[in-house]
Formats: sequence, structure tokens, C-alpha cells
Amino acid sequence: MPTSDSSRTHARSRPVRPAERGRPREFDVAQAIDSAARVFWEHGYHATPVDALCDATGVFRGSLYRTFGDKHGLLVAAFDRYADGAVARLKERLAADMPPADALRAALLHYTQVSANLLDRRGCFITNAAIELLPDDQAMRSHIESTLHRIATQFSLAIARGQQAGQFDRSLDAEDVGRFLLCIVQGMRVLGKIDMDRSELTSIVDMAMRALV
Repeated sequence: MPTSDSSRTHARSRPVRPAERGRPREFDVAQAIDSAARVFWEHGYHATPVDALCDATGVFRGSLYRTFGDKHGLLVAAFDRYADGAVARLKERLAADMPPADALRAALLHYTQVSANLLDRRGCFITNAAIELLPDDQAMRSHIESTLHRIATQFSLAIARGQQAGQFDRSLDAEDVGRFLLCIVQGMRVLGKIDMDRSELTSIVDMAMRALV
């Protein structure tokens, strides 16, 4: 049956819904988080626009928001993934098949290497987040504090192993030393953002190791 002019006019006047802009939710979430972490790491949270995250991940804004809630939710996911990897790698180095003192020294020397070779002096994601976001960002506080505590705990466990092996002073409190070494490595990550070479950072490690015997 022919369509009346009024019907055709009504059909033309109906709003057209825009096509969904964004990939399906099935995008590789882990890969997107890793890509976002690199952007946050390089530029910081506040200086990173959402469009830069979309470009880096290859995922449209709507899909990112559906998965992570908002830009801050993506930051939390990126930070936690980075932190889990950092703690796992430290644990592996400290548990290496060698005397505890040698394993600890090797782990600390690793920080001198990465600190002296920071790409564009961008620093450590964990350290940068703490400096930029605390104390104001209460949502991130627990994530940052938990990560720093986990790092200190790994150092404390390494000290306890060294004490049991007779390599470290048994009168030292392992938890106190763990926090001391946390300060050492985080300080080196900050110093790595300026022109301090590896030999200067290594001298810090030597002093720390001497304090343990």
C-alpha cells in the first residue's frame, strides 16, 4: 500500500541513534591495562587525557568506561597490575638460589640499574603515584600503602633468612630493616630522575649492606 506523505515525513523526522562507537567488551583487558599503565607512568594521572588512553589502548571511551568505570578506575587497575608485577619480581630476586646476602645485594643492585637508566627520567610508577596523588586521593591511598608494605615485607623476609644463615646481625629487627630498605630503593628511584650515575647509586647499596652485618 502506498505510504502517505505524512507517514514519510514522520519517518524522516524520527531521530537516528548514533552507531555505538567502541569495540566490544571482549577486547584484551590485560593488554589495555598495560598500555594505560605506560601512559600514566610517563605523564602522570592528572596530565593524562582520556583521549590519550584511548589512543594508547586502541579502545574507545565507551568501552573503557564500561569496563573500568572511569579514568580513575583504569588508573587503579593499571597501578595494581604494575605493583603485582613489581612485587613478584622482587620476591623472585630475593629468593634466588644463592646466599641470602648475595641475593639481597643483587636485588638492590637491580634498582641501581633501572634507576640509572630510566627512560626520559620518568621514575617509578609506584613512587610517582605516591608523590602525585597522596595525600589527597583517598581511593588510591590503600593501593599505594599496601604495595609499599608488600615490598617492605619481602625485604624483611630476606633479612630474616640472612639472619638465620648467620649473614646479618641477629639483633636487628627484620621489620625495621625492611622499611629501611624500602626507603633506600624508593629514594634511588627518585634520585634516578636526576643525573646520578650507577656508581653513585651502588655506593648507597654498599652502605646499606654494611649496616646489616
